[in-house]
Amino acid sequence: MNTWLFRPFTYIAGGKALLTGWLIMLFTSVVAYFSKTHFDGAIDAHSSFLTLPYFVYLLETLIAWGSVVICCYTAAVIFARTSFRFIDLAGTTALARTPMLGFALLNFIVPPVTNISDVTPMMLALSLAGLPFLIWTLILLYQAFSVSTNMKGNKAILIFIGSLLVAEALSKVLLHYLFPIMVNIRP
Repeated sequence: MNTWLFRPFTYIAGGKALLTGWLIMLFTSVVAYFSKTHFDGAIDAHSSFLTLPYFVYLLETLIAWGSVVICCYTAAVIFARTSFRFIDLAGTTALARTPMLGFALLNFIVPPVTNISDVTPMMLALSLAGLPFLIWTLILLYQAFSVSTNMKGNKAILIFIGSLLVAEALSKVLLHYLFPIMVNIRP
């Protein structure tokens, strides 16, 4: 059971992981739409009181995933000593975002905050309940990076952390410039 929760890439990788990950990301974006959960960063998630078109939630999810893939792939090309397949990294990274579904589901019971004075101890406790989903996602993302690129140890950890920070910045910049366009265009 521990392997399935924290090392599922032992069993699934490549195209199968990519397709499964994309399907879960699609379902997560639908849940995010109804729970008003925004994944507006590579490792960022929060609820909002705004109602936006569904495609915004889907694009946020895809940009968050794509930023991680691009940054981790670039870092692995530079630092990995062995060859690896892009499809493995893309697939395992997509599948690693599965716990974010739990975060989106949790936001059905956490009301969005419009004013800091609205925060109650119960809301704070419920918000902190989302932390395990974020931690689980980070663990899975590292495992996806490590397994897919054949990198291990402190070097892999440092490269992964650096890649994730760059991915967070990249996703924020992309969303910053795309958001005005996305909310003004209705499909």
